[in-house]
Amino acid sequence: MKAIKYIVAGALMLSIAAPTMAQDVKSQVDAITKVVVDAKGDAVATKAQIKDFMKLNKKNAQAIAGLGHAFLVAKNYEQAKTYADMAMKVGKNVSAGYILRGDIASAEDDGGLAASYYEMSTQQDPQDPTAYVKYARVYQKVDADGAVAMLEKLRSVKPDYPVDAAAGYMYSSNNKLKTALQYYGKVQNINSLDDYILFDYASTAYVLEDYDKTLQLAAAGVQKYPHYSSFYRVGMYASDKVKKYEDAVNYGNKLFNTTDTIKYTANDYIYYAEALMNTGKFDEAIAAYKHIPEVDPENKETNKLISGLYVKAHRFPEAVAAMEQYITEAGENATYKELDALADIYIDEASVEGATDAVKKAAFENADKVYARMAEKYDYAATYAVWKRALMNHQINPDVKVGRALPYYQQYISLVEPKAEKTASELNKLAISYTYLAVHYIQNDKKAEAKEWAQKLAEIRPDDPNAQQILSIK
Repeated sequence: MKAIKYIVAGALMLSIAAPTMAQDVKSQVDAITKVVVDAKGDAVATKAQIKDFMKLNKKNAQAIAGLGHAFLVAKNYEQAKTYADMAMKVGKNVSAGYILRGDIASAEDDGGLAASYYEMSTQQDPQDPTAYVKYARVYQKVDADGAVAMLEKLRSVKPDYPVDAAAGYMYSSNNKLKTALQYYGKVQNINSLDDYILFDYASTAYVLEDYDKTLQLAAAGVQKYPHYSSFYRVGMYASDKVKKYEDAVNYGNKLFNTTDTIKYTANDYIYYAEALMNTGKFDEAIAAYKHIPEVDPENKETNKLISGLYVKAHRFPEAVAAMEQYITEAGENATYKELDALADIYIDEASVEGATDAVKKAAFENADKVYARMAEKYDYAATYAVWKRALMNHQINPDVKVGRALPYYQQYISLVEPKAEKTASELNKLAISYTYLAVHYIQNDKKAEAKEWAQKLAEIRPDDPNAQQILSIK
């Protein structure tokens, strides 16, 4: 068998407790798993509980393998191997021990050994489909045909087993998502799929941006597995993508109110807030954003997100306060872009339909102050900041004769003119600056100064009508 380098996908580390495991044994395995995992795989600390467990299950290969799997989850591989070997000895024709041994080998990046144990399992317990699927998943990276052949062998042993779904899951686990979706598409009855397979089908469709299929599968998932929270998650995400915001809110409400032990992520709250905002529930959306630090303490984007939400709600003072808080928290990591975003809030405020002249003026003045902060704090952004100050001051008073923006256009010229190489954008801005100065001086009857700037304008825009008109004045 070829040597295989295999990294275990999270989904591979599923409980080996097969559906045929008796419910009382499963409960015992669940209980001992919690004990072992909580003790971080410390065999000495769990000695008494393990002794009691083994008294009840010393002849039960599935239960013993379940104990071994608990140590595998806790990354105590040596103890996991001990119980895997014990399970194989107690139940020679039971798949559990072989599968566990394969899972341990996978966790240790020994794909060849893992495939060997999975293959042994298919020989010792040919009716258990788990080993066929795991063998195929491991082997698919080096021999796709061999992997498919193993799945076809499973089809011959268990004609009613959803082999196409198993193939889809295999390809998905190896990140061949388009092929995975093709196999999943052959499944006739999606309601026959186990929860994790159906969810993988839905999440594969989501990653490939087939949102309608995702929503179909999410709906089937929540119907059959109402406590499997991830169906609510993918349903919320996909609903948001297709702008079905009411549906997204409904999925979000269920996601955050299920009894499952799912760990919430920053994205959960971001998508939920997006949906709430788009259904007019602004305060609830802000409350959702405020949960982000609880699940992702390193995430520093919360106040920035909240600020953006306030902007959409036209609640500009709150937007400014949140963005200022974001800048403060960023500290030395803040760049000119954060101040640029702050200035944009004021510009958005001035752009709202129906804003009075007084509101516009105050907003542009505040934006100008932010750009002044930018120029002072970030030398590398000074040229950009000065240009923006020219634009803001022109908005505050567009009367070129008065020339409120004049000093900023002059400053921009002084920063850019000396450059040996100028970009097209810089030349365009210089032309605007020259035009402003030339028109300002001609309107103030200062022909010499006006012609000086008109000449500069003509040098970069020979056909500019403003330049030609001013230069023709006698």
